[in-house]
Amino acid sequence: MKPYNELSRLGRLRRMRRLALNALIAYDLQIEWVKFLADDTNISFKVRAKGENYVLRIYSEEETTLAENMAEVFWLEALKRDTDLRFAEPVMRIDGDYITQVSVPGIQGQKRCIMFTWVPGRVLERSLSLPNYFNLGVVQAALHDHAESLRPLPESIKPKKWDKAFYYPDEPVVYNRPEYSNLFDDQRIEIVDQVIAIADQEFNRLYADSEGQILIHGDLHFWNVNLHRGQLYIMDFEDIMLGYPVQDVAVTLYYGRHRADFPDLRDAYKEGYCSRRAWPVLRPYQIEILQAARMVNFVNYVARIDASSQEYITARCDELRVFLSRYES
Repeated sequence: MKPYNELSRLGRLRRMRRLALNALIAYDLQIEWVKFLADDTNISFKVRAKGENYVLRIYSEEETTLAENMAEVFWLEALKRDTDLRFAEPVMRIDGDYITQVSVPGIQGQKRCIMFTWVPGRVLERSLSLPNYFNLGVVQAALHDHAESLRPLPESIKPKKWDKAFYYPDEPVVYNRPEYSNLFDDQRIEIVDQVIAIADQEFNRLYADSEGQILIHGDLHFWNVNLHRGQLYIMDFEDIMLGYPVQDVAVTLYYGRHRADFPDLRDAYKEGYCSRRAWPVLRPYQIEILQAARMVNFVNYVARIDASSQEYITARCDELRVFLSRYES
C-alpha cells in the first residue's frame, strides 16, 4: 500500500473517507452517504443519515489534543443543557461517548473524530450588518456568562491556555530560523521579537488572575458563525481555551478590521456585548496587543505551511510595525 504522504490530495481524501466510514460504525445511524466537506486544519465529511445531515470532523493532531477535545465536548454538553444558544452539537455514540479514536490501514496511528449536528444557514461573513454584529456581541456575552457558571471546572477538563504567542502544543517556531531568512530579515525578526515581548507582559498580567479564568471559544469570527432566519449559530469550538473574555473579544474583532465599515460593526458588537455584561477590556491597547500576538502566531504558521507566503507575511509585518509605532508613541 502506498504511504499516505505519497498520495495525491484526492488519494489522501479517499483514504480518510475510509477512516470516516469506520468511525461511523460507532453511531446508531443508518448512513445514506458520506461526502467530503472541507480540508482546513481538520478534515470534515458531510454525512446523511435518516434524512438528517451531520458533520464528521477528523481532528489534526497538530492543532488539538485529546484533552482539548474533551473540554470541547464538556462545554457543548453544558451549553445544550443550560442555554438556548444555537450551535453545532456533538452527537452521542451508541456507547454514550462522543470521541472516537479510529485507525485504518494506510494511515499512521489513530485519528480522533467527533460527529456534529448540521448547522443551517450561511456564514455570517456574507451578511455583515449592524444588527447581526450587535447579536454577535450578545451571543459572545452569553457564552462568557455561561462559562463563568461552570467554575470551578472539573479536574479532568484541561484545555490549552493562550498565555504566550505560540500556544499550540509542540508548535514549531520558525520565524527566526536561518532557513526562513528569505521571509524574515533582521528587521522583521526584531519586529516580531518586540511584539512577543509586549504580548508576554500582557499575558503575564492576565494569567496572574487565576480566579478570572473561564472557558472561551478562542476562534469566534464571522466564518465560524452561520446566520439562519435571523438567528446566529455557533460552530467550531475546537480552539477552546482557558482564558479571559477580553481574549475572545480580541479574536472576534481581529476579523474584518480592514473593512471601511468596521468601526460601525465594532461599535454594534460592543453595544450588543454590553447589553448583557460589562465590556471586558481593562487597559489601553489591550485589544491591540492581543491581536498583534495573534498576528505573530499566524505569520509564523503561514511561513511554515505556505510556500507562497511572502505577500501575506509582508502585509502582516507592516501591520505589526504600525502597531509598534502607535504603542511606543
